[in-house]
Amino acid sequence: MISMKKVLALFIVAVVLLLSIIAYHRYLYETKSLFYSIFPIYSWALVDQPILFNHLHHKETVQLNCSFCHRYAEKYLAAGLPKIELCRACHATDAMSKRPEALKVIEYVKADKEIPWNRMYELPKYVAFPHWIHIQNHIDCSICHGFTGVKERPLKMVDRNDMEWCMDCHKKRRASNDCYTCHSS
Repeated sequence: MISMKKVLALFIVAVVLLLSIIAYHRYLYETKSLFYSIFPIYSWALVDQPILFNHLHHKETVQLNCSFCHRYAEKYLAAGLPKIELCRACHATDAMSKRPEALKVIEYVKADKEIPWNRMYELPKYVAFPHWIHIQNHIDCSICHGFTGVKERPLKMVDRNDMEWCMDCHKKRRASNDCYTCHSS
C-alpha cells in the first residue's frame, strides 16, 4: 500500500511539472506570473557573450549610467550597443585593470575590432519599443532588463518579453494600452 507521504510527494511533483509546462509554453500571463513568483530562478537566462561584461562594476564602481554605453536609448527606439571607440576611452591599455575579461576588451581595442555581442532582447518587427519615452518617464532600465545592472553577468529576463507583461506594466503606470502605442512605426 502506498503511504500518504508518497501520494503527497507525487502530487507536489505533478503540480510542479504542470506549472513548468504551462510556464514554458506561456499559455496565460497569470499562470506564468505565479510560476515565476514560486520559481524565480526560471525568470532569467544566461546569455553567452564574447566577453563576460560586468555591468555591476561599470555601474557601481565606475559610476556609469546605462546611456553612457547605450548611447541611443535617450533619443531613439533602440538603445544600441557600445562601439569599440567608447571602450577605448578606458581600455586602451591594461593600466585600468588586469582582470582577464578586461584584457579581452583591450585586445579588441588594439585590433580596432568591434566586440561581437550577442543580442539579449529582440522584439518582433511589428513592435515599436521607444526606449527614449520610457527614460523620459523615469522608468528604470531594471524594470524590463531586471538583473542586468545589478549582477556581474548580464542576465536575460525571460518573463518580461511579451505583450501581456508590457500591457500589465502600462496598466500599473496608467500608460496607454491602445494598440498603436506599441504597434506603430
